[in-house]
Amino acid sequence: MAKTFSDLSQLKKFRPAEPELPPEPPPAPEDRKLAESANSTDYFSSLLGTGASPRKKPPRTTVVTPATISRVRAEQAEDAFAAERDALNAKIEEKQAVIDALAIDAAEAKDELAKVQEELARVQEELARVQEELAQTKTTLDAERAAPKVDEAMLEASAAKDREIARLQELLVEAQRTSLSYTVLLDKPESFSEKFPGEVREHLLEALADAQRAADAGGRDRRARILEAILCENAVTGELARRRDEVKQIMKDAGTFIDDAAIAALEKLGFRYVSGSNHHKLDFAGIRFPVAKTPSDHRSCLNSAAEICNRVF
Repeated sequence: MAKTFSDLSQLKKFRPAEPELPPEPPPAPEDRKLAESANSTDYFSSLLGTGASPRKKPPRTTVVTPATISRVRAEQAEDAFAAERDALNAKIEEKQAVIDALAIDAAEAKDELAKVQEELARVQEELARVQEELAQTKTTLDAERAAPKVDEAMLEASAAKDREIARLQELLVEAQRTSLSYTVLLDKPESFSEKFPGEVREHLLEALADAQRAADAGGRDRRARILEAILCENAVTGELARRRDEVKQIMKDAGTFIDDAAIAALEKLGFRYVSGSNHHKLDFAGIRFPVAKTPSDHRSCLNSAAEICNRVF
């Protein structure tokens, strides 16, 4: 039989046992990182049960709030932006350094050009002075030769002046060569007439382009580089290519019958019509070639156009 208590006053001595609370889970890694960034080491000490010494003040509990998380993330974003800004500033400084170096090189190139121009002016002045001396010497020599009396001393003086004239002429030739070397690469023949402005130049540039390709293919590297430099400084206008295309188009439009309109169009390009019995005869700068009046097929006109372009353009 169970024991009972008749005196209810004794019940106050017996209190029901308080339920045990489950242990708190350890903090998540993100909370730990945020707590460390917020300098709240006491917070983790309180969670892990490693409280401070009894003699010290009780640890302060720091709760990581959404505002703290937002602030830390904002600081991290600001740090990333600052790093990116510093990198961009470094790139800008590097490019500015390159620009400054290029500006220095340009200034040096301008100074060098000014020196060359001064040297050219000096050579031209020397050339003018030599020409004036030569003219004076010739005048003096002619006057002395015209004198009625000639003795040995005068003959010796005349021989000396002849030698001086020869020396001055050599200086003149050298000065002219030096002066022209700064400005002129090739001399155009004065007796050669052009069929259109720039014809000689266009043919020369195309010939140089062919020579550059041949030198490059043949392993003549220095010649290829020199020709390439000349072509870079002297671009073709494309007039020869335009005239070739126009001749081909005229012959193509003519079809199987070369009429007066086709002849007139060719004459505008510099051709001269020479009448013929069975064939048209065209002349371009002394180069003549026949063209059939009624070609046998549609390819005859195109073949004639190719022959014309090959021979004159």
